[in-house]
Amino acid sequence: MSGHWTLPAALGIGGPELVAFVGGGGKSSLMFALAAALPGRVVITTTTRIFAAQMRLAPAVVYAGDLAPLGPLLARHGRCLVVGHVDGDKAHGVDLDLPARLLARPDVDFVLVEADGSRMRPAKAPADHEPVIPPGTTLVVPVAGLDALEKPLDEVVHRPEQARALLVGATAGESLAADGALTPAGLARLLTHPQGGLKGVPDGARAVVWLNKVEGEGRLEQGRAAARLILRQPRVSRVVLGAAARAAPVREVARRVTGVVLAAGESRRMGTNKLLLPWGETTVLGRTLANVGAAAMHDVLLITGHERERVEAMAGRAWDATRAEEPASGSGEQLPMLFNRDYANGMLTSVQAAVRALPASAEAILVMLGDQPMVTTDTIDRLLHAYAATPAGLVAPYYAGRRGNPVIIDRRYFDELLALPADAAPRALLARHTDDLLAVAVEDEAVLIDLDRPEEYERRRPV
Repeated sequence: MSGHWTLPAALGIGGPELVAFVGGGGKSSLMFALAAALPGRVVITTTTRIFAAQMRLAPAVVYAGDLAPLGPLLARHGRCLVVGHVDGDKAHGVDLDLPARLLARPDVDFVLVEADGSRMRPAKAPADHEPVIPPGTTLVVPVAGLDALEKPLDEVVHRPEQARALLVGATAGESLAADGALTPAGLARLLTHPQGGLKGVPDGARAVVWLNKVEGEGRLEQGRAAARLILRQPRVSRVVLGAAARAAPVREVARRVTGVVLAAGESRRMGTNKLLLPWGETTVLGRTLANVGAAAMHDVLLITGHERERVEAMAGRAWDATRAEEPASGSGEQLPMLFNRDYANGMLTSVQAAVRALPASAEAILVMLGDQPMVTTDTIDRLLHAYAATPAGLVAPYYAGRRGNPVIIDRRYFDELLALPADAAPRALLARHTDDLLAVAVEDEAVLIDLDRPEEYERRRPV
C-alpha cells in the first residue's frame, strides 16, 4: 500500500466537528490548511483575533453582525471566514456561543476556531484569561513549533514567566538545557500541562497535539522524542508531526502502539521451553524483551501461558535489568503481563487475549514472537516509523521478498482479529487486506527466523 496522511485523517476527523486551535505559532496556517482539506462546508472563525491580512486566506468573509450571506457563500466556495469586526490590522473575534450555533446550522459541516494568540512565538503558556475555547468544542489542537527548541525561553515562548512556572517540578535538566534553552521534554511538558496546552479542554473533547515546523531529520527525531513524552498524558489521543505551510503538511502521526510479546507456547518441537534458553548474558525471551523495550513503543505487554511461573519470573528479572541500564526507555517500571488460559489452543488466542485487555487509547499492536531475539530495535523502530508515516492499517517487514515478523495491526482490524477461528493466525488479516498492507523492506534476515528446533537454536545462539 502507498499513501499519505491527509490533514483530516491525521487529526482523526471523520464527521462534523467544532475544532479549537490553541498554543504557539502556526495555528492560523494549520486552520486554513485544514479548512481547504475538509470535505463539506467549513466555517473559519476566531474567539480572540487574527491579523486582517489573514482574511485574504479565505475565499469569502462574513461579519458576525450579518450572517445572511453565509449560506450562499458556503454553497459557492465551500468555506468562509466569520469575524466580528475589523479594527486597523486586526480582525476581532466572535461571541463565545456563536461557533456552536454555526455548527448547528444545516448548511455547516465543520467549524474551525482560533482560540488563542501567541504573538508569532512558536510556543506559549496561557494567561489567566486564555484560551478562549467555545462551548461545544469536540476537538482541541494544541500547537507548538519545533523551532522553539534549542533557543532561550525568553526568545521563543510567549509569556515565558508563566512557562517557567509550568516547568517547575520537572526533573532537573529535563525541560531546560544548561543554557536555558527549551528541550523536547520541556516542550512536551508545556503542551500537556493542565495549565498549559491542555488548559480549558472541555470534558468529552479530544486533544490532538500538532508539532509544527518538522523540517529535516534532526527536527523529526526531536519531534518523535517529544511525541513519546506527550503520549504519556492520557488526555492526548495522538500527536501529529508536520509543517502546516507545506503542500503535504503531515509527516507522521504518533499513536499509542502496544508491543505484544508472545511467550505462551509449549515449544514442542524444541523439547524444552525455548524462551528460557540462554542467549548471551540473558535468555531468548530476555533479549527479545530488551529489544522491544528499547524501541519507540508506547508500552509492552507480555502474554504468558505454558510454564507461566518460570516465564514470568525470568521475564521480570530481565525487564528490570534492562530498565536499570536504560531508565529512559520503556514506559513503566514493571513489565505488564497477562496470562492466557487458552494458550494450548494456539498463538492466536494469545493475540486475542491481548487485544481484549488493551485500553481504548491503544491504536495498534505490534505482535512480536518471544523467540525472535535477533530482531533488532532498529528494525522494530523502522516498522513503527512506517506506521506513523502512512495511514496503513497493517505493517509487515519483508526480507528478500518474503514477509516476516513482527507485524503491526491497527485498531480498525481488532474486531476482525477477535472473530478469527482458533486455528487461524494474524497473518490471515494480511492476506485478506493486501490493499491496506504496508510492506517495509528491511535488511534484517532475523524477521524470517524463529527458534523452533534445537539445531536452529544451536546454529543461531551467540557464542
